[in-house]
Amino acid sequence: MEAFFLGLFLFGALFTVASVVLGHGHSGHDIGHGHDGLLGDFAAPILNASSLIGFVTWFGAAGYLLLRISDLALIAVLIGATIGGAAGAYLIARFLRLVLAGERVMDPADYRLEGTLGQVTVGIPAGGTGEVVFTKAGARRSEAARGIDGAPVPRGTEVVITRYERGFATVQSWAEFVAPHDKEQ
Repeated sequence: MEAFFLGLFLFGALFTVASVVLGHGHSGHDIGHGHDGLLGDFAAPILNASSLIGFVTWFGAAGYLLLRISDLALIAVLIGATIGGAAGAYLIARFLRLVLAGERVMDPADYRLEGTLGQVTVGIPAGGTGEVVFTKAGARRSEAARGIDGAPVPRGTEVVITRYERGFATVQSWAEFVAPHDKEQ
């Protein structure tokens, strides 16, 4: 029975090391992750590959240690090993919950610059290049900017990015951008 527990521990430990070395960590296919999972409102991703491997590793280690250092009956060793495995799976699930707490799905629309409001921080001369600052996806960014049709845009002007190509934002002042719409009303 010692060989069984030792084999489970070694399998789990080697699988963990191989996963770290090869870069295959948490897969994202969890049962019970968030509010839509099988377990309802249980927020920790308890049923996933990482927690399962953690259970096998800790189950094997606890079972091996209990057989080696105690005179417990086999059923008591199995219960103790199961408790050890569950503790390992729980700790890994808690760790993953902390790591994944800030994770969110990236939406390409969140990074599309066209239609973004900004402010010119380095004035744009006629036919030249300046700089526009804006906030996108929660981060403050700046890009090289040119006025629409080569028009100059003074520093401090609130602008709309109308196009983004080859690392340059084409901008138009907010007042000019909404002017055609104001005339229609």
